[in-house]
Parts: sequence; C-alpha cells; structure tokens
Amino acid sequence: MTIKDSLKIKQPEKVEDVITNFIKDSVSKFHRDGAIIGLSGGIDSALAALLTVKALGKENVIALFMPERDSSPKSEKDAMLVANSLNINLKKVNLTPILNEIGVYKLEPSPRFIPRGIQEKYVLSKYKKFQDENETTFLKSLKGGEGIDELKRGIAYHRIKHRLRMVMWYYYAELYNYLVIGCCNKTEKLTGYFVKYGDSGSDIDSIAALYKTQVKELARFIGVPEQIIEKSPSPDLMPGMIDEFALQMKYENLDMILYGFEHKIPEAEIEKEAGVTPKDINYVKQLMDLSRHMREIPPSPDLKDLL
Repeated sequence: MTIKDSLKIKQPEKVEDVITNFIKDSVSKFHRDGAIIGLSGGIDSALAALLTVKALGKENVIALFMPERDSSPKSEKDAMLVANSLNINLKKVNLTPILNEIGVYKLEPSPRFIPRGIQEKYVLSKYKKFQDENETTFLKSLKGGEGIDELKRGIAYHRIKHRLRMVMWYYYAELYNYLVIGCCNKTEKLTGYFVKYGDSGSDIDSIAALYKTQVKELARFIGVPEQIIEKSPSPDLMPGMIDEFALQMKYENLDMILYGFEHKIPEAEIEKEAGVTPKDINYVKQLMDLSRHMREIPPSPDLKDLL
C-alpha cells in the first residue's frame, strides 16, 4: 500500500465516534458545563466545532470569532457560515483595541487606505526576503529569528495575536465553566506550525491525531461546508499569508513525509512516493527537531539527588 493510500481514513464513522466521545468524556472529567471554541472560518476550527456540537449539543457550545486589524473580511463570513450551519452562538470579540493599546501595530505600517491586494503582496514579499537557499523564513523563526531584528519583530507581531486569542478563550470559558477545545492538527504539532501558549493553549486537542490531509477528508465526510474545505488554510493574522507559503511545502507532500517518519519507512521510498528531495526530507526533520520543546512541558533542573 502506498503512503498516500495509507493516509486515507479507513473508518471515518469510528473516527468521528471516538473524537465525539472523547470530547463528551473530557467535559465530564474536567467538571465543565459545555465547551468553547475559537471559530476562525478555517477548516480545522470548523471540523472541531462540528464534532463538539455532535458531542455536546448546540446549546452547550459557544464559538468565539476574534478578528483584528489585519484579518480578512472573508473570515467573518466563513465563521458565520459555520456557526449558522451548526446553529450555535457566535460571539465576536475585536482584538484590535487591545493590540493597539499594547503597541503591537507600531511594529508594522498602518494599512489604512491601502488596498488589500497590495497589503498581501507586501507581506509575502517581506516574508520571502528572509529566506535563503539553506533555510526558509519559517525555519529561521523556529530558531528565534537568527539575530535578524526585523524578523524578530515579525515573530512577536504574529505570535502575540495567537496568544491574545487564547487569553480570550479562557476568559469566556471560565465565565461559563466551559472546556476550551483546541483545533491544532497533527501536521502543525509535529512541525511547530503553531504558537506555544497560543493556538496550542487549550484543555483538550480534539483533532491533533489527524494529519492536515485527514482533517480535510473527515471534514468532507461529516459535512463541513465545501467552501470552507476548499479555501487555502491560513492563520489570518497577516494579509495574504497562507500555510503552504509559510511552510514552503504543500500539505500533501508534508503529510506523506511525516507519515513516513512515523512508520519508519525508508527515506528513499518516502522521496519517491511523495515526490520530494533529500533536502525536503532534511527540512522536515529540522522542523520537528527545532519544535520539539513546543510539544513538551517546560524543562526543570534535576534535583532528585539533592532533595
């Protein structure tokens, strides 16, 4: 069986049942009264929301949509589409005033009166200029910016938005005694394509056992709106930035490499089946290694022989 075929979900009904039961059991185990989820208009949060509603019922789920200055206007429409299809309460919390008060927007020029298309070209051009033949910009970001002040400012500019979203999830979750549902997938977790104490900050990770391509497959199976499934995945924190541009690799290829590593498939076979190069293989290994600390609890000194 090929890697591509192996990645296909064989029993989607059972996968759905396991996840919904996990959500239901977690609410009980955490002594919560329902669940809260950040609804971005993207496929990951849409799938997680649908599974959560199936598990708990629409009356026990609240969705938060948290736009800010740089968000795409289309994201709100997509989030509303998902919320309306599930008939759940969607609360909008504008993060712009908070980010402005902190001084975050001073790190980047104001887009006022600049057409969205020009903003997007600016962001992509700026992101790409940090890249060289040896390292992508994303890889450099996992190393803390490699001493490049402009890149370090970009990292801070991006990540605080994720972390502020997490703060708002927990604020509202604690008001209602609700469980915070995480929406990170396995591909993001393994490569570090998430923000520590940001979008990874949740009580449970509902879809973290699924690679990104499997998220798409399960989403289609259980009825996520097709326009959500087919849109280009994006964190929607900088105009024009989409996942595959940031990662510099298509999810289909990335998932095949990650699956190959997980199942100890020879690298030569991964290269052949995924249509990738040894350089691509090494790149993914670097992402996994550099992001390892993001998947672990914070380290502490070993004092067992002294205490």
